[in-house]
Amino acid sequence: VGTRALCILGNVLELGVREISNASLEEKAVYFAAIEALVRRIEEIPGDLSPQLKSQLQLLQDKLFLNAMTACVRGLEPRKHRVVFRLCGSLAFKFRSIRTSMLNAMVFSSSIISELYSSMAKAGIFSKSAAHGEWGDDLRERLTLFCICYNHLLLIQDDAEFFDEQKPCSLKQITEVVRVLKRLLQQLYWEGGRGGGKVLDSRNLSVPWAQLRDVATDLFCQLRVRQSRKQFCERDIWIMPKISFPVFKNELESKNSGRAARILRRIPFVLTFQQRVELFYGFIRSDRKHMDSAGVNFQHGAGVGIRVRRDRVLTDGFESLTKIGQNIKGRVQVQFINSHGIPETGIDGGGLFKEFVTELLRSAFDPQLGLFCQTPHEFTYPNPTSFANPNFGEQHLAYFQFVGMVVGKCLYDGIILEPQFANFFLRKLLGYRNFVDDLSSLDPEVYKNLLYLKKNSASGLGLTFSVARDTFGDSKVVDLVPNGSNIAVTDENRLRFIYEMADFKLNREIAPQSKAFVAGLNSVIKPDWLRMFEAEELDRLPSRTP
Repeated sequence: VGTRALCILGNVLELGVREISNASLEEKAVYFAAIEALVRRIEEIPGDLSPQLKSQLQLLQDKLFLNAMTACVRGLEPRKHRVVFRLCGSLAFKFRSIRTSMLNAMVFSSSIISELYSSMAKAGIFSKSAAHGEWGDDLRERLTLFCICYNHLLLIQDDAEFFDEQKPCSLKQITEVVRVLKRLLQQLYWEGGRGGGKVLDSRNLSVPWAQLRDVATDLFCQLRVRQSRKQFCERDIWIMPKISFPVFKNELESKNSGRAARILRRIPFVLTFQQRVELFYGFIRSDRKHMDSAGVNFQHGAGVGIRVRRDRVLTDGFESLTKIGQNIKGRVQVQFINSHGIPETGIDGGGLFKEFVTELLRSAFDPQLGLFCQTPHEFTYPNPTSFANPNFGEQHLAYFQFVGMVVGKCLYDGIILEPQFANFFLRKLLGYRNFVDDLSSLDPEVYKNLLYLKKNSASGLGLTFSVARDTFGDSKVVDLVPNGSNIAVTDENRLRFIYEMADFKLNREIAPQSKAFVAGLNSVIKPDWLRMFEAEELDRLPSRTP
């Protein structure tokens, strides 16, 4: 049935797309209803399509087809929008290859997001008494498509458009969306989990609950990222009050940790910061017990001993600590050697080690050393040209891994870190990719210029898809795309230039250094422990003995 529907779909597209621009809105709606019915019958797209069928299916990306869909959203009365909404949702899930072009057309050429919001509001979805289990197919379809479209928009929309212009939704409306998503996800992740309440049945539904959960989670997390940069709703609106923290902790410690583990992995911020800090140090305590049974020594006066010259703290620390493996998690006894080569007296009860790592990190993060840089606001991040630093040479990545390991040791032992990392680098530590708005934490001036370019003509600016990079006094042009220095920035490709420039500055340029640093950090602190927190929260982890 699916294969036959696919062939019929190809023929319907070939016959109708060329004529659709001359059709009335009502005729367009009938045409799209026929296509949606066919798409619904297709289970999956085979990989061995004939050249003719491949060519026919490419018409789903044709401008005439996409323009007709947006025309229906703009021109049809709202009650007749459902056919287009259903088709958009079906295409987004079943035809991944056209998802981006379709969403670009719908999100930027029509009022689909505001129309979906209005229709959901009229259906009562934002009422506090709205019961998710009683939502009909139509409402689930609309919320699913709203999440898909709005999530796509947020990947491109800058903070000025989101917070100041407030289009396509006001901050008040977005707050209502957050409330609905929280109630829905609380049901799907917690109350509907093991022994947690009624499990929502997905049989005979056009949109399964698991599918809605995934797109709702994506949007919930995207909106949380905006909130972390600038607050637009109450802080406690994200917290799920029906999660019993004692029950949550017990489930994590048991063999049946499914729903608790899923929440920590997907939406950890629904727990309070204090609760996540408690879990973080609980994980460290459990890890200490495990390491102790494996022979790592945590006792005072025991453990690994190292000797460090006062004037060579960084290099001596590098030579000593990179050799001890997992013993870095245990007790490290430090003996300082003064400038005359004489061992200093005293027994390290923990204070000398704290003094050692504090001085080591102060030296490593000093911009004059060239391993790390500072933003205009004096936040620390890796020097992208460290590979050319004569102080380290080919060992520069080994030093990044070493410094990451020492930072992990400080978190493991509850030692306060003096330097503050730039927000975009903290996001790299959490495994996230940075986007245009994150550039404000690296270079506010470049960020401002890119936003100007986004709203103004590129004509006459003389820009190409390249950037000049200074490498210890030697300036070099780096292509943002292949042959980029020969590709002019125009009004047609300026959005791609903005994306490529931000991606280069925030992700690609420091990728080797970040990867090495994260490898060292994760050798002490497991990635899942860190991902319970947002970038802004990592600097707030208190000094506390696990």
